[in-house]
Amino acid sequence: MGDTTERATQVQHGDHIDTIESVDLVFRAQRKLSFTYGAVFFAVTLAIPAMSVWWKSWYAVPIWGGFTANYLFVSLLYYVFLWTMAWMYSKQADKLDDRLSTMADEITARTVGEEA
Repeated sequence: MGDTTERATQVQHGDHIDTIESVDLVFRAQRKLSFTYGAVFFAVTLAIPAMSVWWKSWYAVPIWGGFTANYLFVSLLYYVFLWTMAWMYSKQADKLDDRLSTMADEITARTVGEEA
C-alpha cells in the first residue's frame, strides 16, 4: 500500500518524474520569493510620493544642475533599481527551477532503480 500511495503522488513529464511534494516545496519557495520582491517594489514605489509629502528637500531643493533628488531618483535611479531587482529575481527564480529539475532527476533515478 505504501508503494501505491507514493506512486499516486508522482507525475511523469517527458523523461522525468515529479512528486506533488517536490513541486509544492519549490512552489512555496517561489511564492515567498515573488511576495518578497513584490513587497520591496511596492514599498520603494510608494516611498517616492511619500517622501515628497514629508521632506521638502526631496522635491524642492536643487542638488545638481537644478535637478532635485526626486527628479534624479525617478528619472534615473528608479530604473536602475527596477532592472537590478528584475535581474536578481530572475537569477533566484532560475535557481528554484534548477532545484526542481534536480529533484525530478533524483526521483526519476530512484524510480528507475526500484523498477529494475
